[in-house]
Amino acid sequence: MKELLRRSLRLAATVLLRLRSEPLAAPADSRCVVIAPHQDDEALGCAGLIATRRAAGLPVRIVYITNGAGSHPGHPRLQPADIAHLRQSEAICAMGKLQLAESALHFLGAADGTLSRLSPNAFEELAGRLAASLAALAPTELFVPCRDDTSSEHTGAFELTLRALQIAGLTPRMFEYPVWARWRPQQLLRFGLIDRKVWRLYFPRFTVLKHDALSAYVSQSAPTPPWPEPVLPRGFIACFDSAEEYFFER
Repeated sequence: MKELLRRSLRLAATVLLRLRSEPLAAPADSRCVVIAPHQDDEALGCAGLIATRRAAGLPVRIVYITNGAGSHPGHPRLQPADIAHLRQSEAICAMGKLQLAESALHFLGAADGTLSRLSPNAFEELAGRLAASLAALAPTELFVPCRDDTSSEHTGAFELTLRALQIAGLTPRMFEYPVWARWRPQQLLRFGLIDRKVWRLYFPRFTVLKHDALSAYVSQSAPTPPWPEPVLPRGFIACFDSAEEYFFER
């Protein structure tokens, strides 16, 4: 019953967003940067965007803020360093499916699970490092997880990005992409009702590439023995199994 309600709300949210949205076009001079708190956020929320931009010959860069090591707390066989190494390898493989070279991926390596509770000094230090990366990449378009995505890490990444842009003196167009809101459709419904611009990217030619990119994140979508269940909820990745992505511009 709960899953049926979730699916019904997701369908209603998608219809509302589709009605409110306009097609997202790629400027000919676009320099696109995607901010990912963890290795997989970029594939979940932006794989279609990345694939279409690369097919058009446009540059795309990914900046991963954390090392992703917090996804398996207490696992009896996988240590945090092992998980961090595994997730970085998965990111390289996933983005390779979308025609992104390893040189287009930037790993800041911040501790996973800390973005919402950094001390003021640690926040400024990490924002400064992110600012240095953004200054070198000089994006004209920046894609970052929604501030109100129902994830404290995504909210933390959003705030860090705002501060980094301020430090670097950059003013790219900034788009927010939903991740956990796709799983919690009540929040997606709110996104469709509040006063912000909704953009829709439709990419039927590249759905297979998105599927392939998501499939590269085995550590998140498959059980890691002896744990019998994956760390992501069952059915979560299916929320992204479509030929459309939505982005919000405040």
